[in-house]
Amino acid sequence: MKIDSKTGRWSFFFLGIIQLITALSVGSTAISMHVFPKGHELLLLAVAVMSFCLAYLSPQFQQNDERTKKIKEKGMFYSYFFIVGYMFILMILVQGNETFFNAYQAICILASLTIMTVFLSFVILAKRY
Repeated sequence: MKIDSKTGRWSFFFLGIIQLITALSVGSTAISMHVFPKGHELLLLAVAVMSFCLAYLSPQFQQNDERTKKIKEKGMFYSYFFIVGYMFILMILVQGNETFFNAYQAICILASLTIMTVFLSFVILAKRY
């Protein structure tokens, strides 16, 4: 079944709004209970960012031409260096005597930063190429 670009774009945009509302409500509840960041609220925010990025990229990625392949290739290449930097910073923070967050929170932060970095790099490169 082939989905046209408008339907895919609006579907991702609608899902992004739902995820953003969910992330903001869970995040505000966690802040009011003084347990922010627990971890999962950052992942909800990352999924919302991913949905908005896919809404923007949907028409370009449906063509699956050389431009799309170049965007994906370069996006993953640039994201790799940012992800290594995130890991290095998290290792320094976790290594200290006063740990600001536990292993679950560190993994959730790393996963959410990875998701956001990859898809935001796709958007930046789609505007560039």
